[in-house]
Amino acid sequence: MGVLGETAPPVKAGILNKGTESAALHPRLVVGARDILLDKPRFGAFHGTDLEMILRSRGIDTIIITGIATNVCCETTAREAMVRDFHVFLLSDGTATAAMGNASAAELQKASLATLGFLFAQVLTVDEMIQKISHAVRPVAV
Repeated sequence: MGVLGETAPPVKAGILNKGTESAALHPRLVVGARDILLDKPRFGAFHGTDLEMILRSRGIDTIIITGIATNVCCETTAREAMVRDFHVFLLSDGTATAAMGNASAAELQKASLATLGFLFAQVLTVDEMIQKISHAVRPVAV
């Protein structure tokens, strides 16, 4: 809520609304029949959604965050997940942001990654995450 009780301007303008170009999935993204699409009304993926219930009902206790913008949606989701006791990984080269005000995109990215890595998530590159997953998944002997 803003100073006068109004919603933040970008949210009020509808940038997260279903059906808007800014909320659309990338056209080359393949969505499978088993995939779950979650509409999020705010910058964090947990606020006002069933995400926590969906994850917990499937026994999922770890999330990997990628996306845009690192310092807005990704950071908010990482903080929300950590306070809900999820293990959080944020991919430093799987997220991006844009300049805001007098801060460059690089400055904002660096600040978000530093904060998240210190308090809220394990920050890894995409390749480091793939390695971590590869080592965690061991073939089952039959």
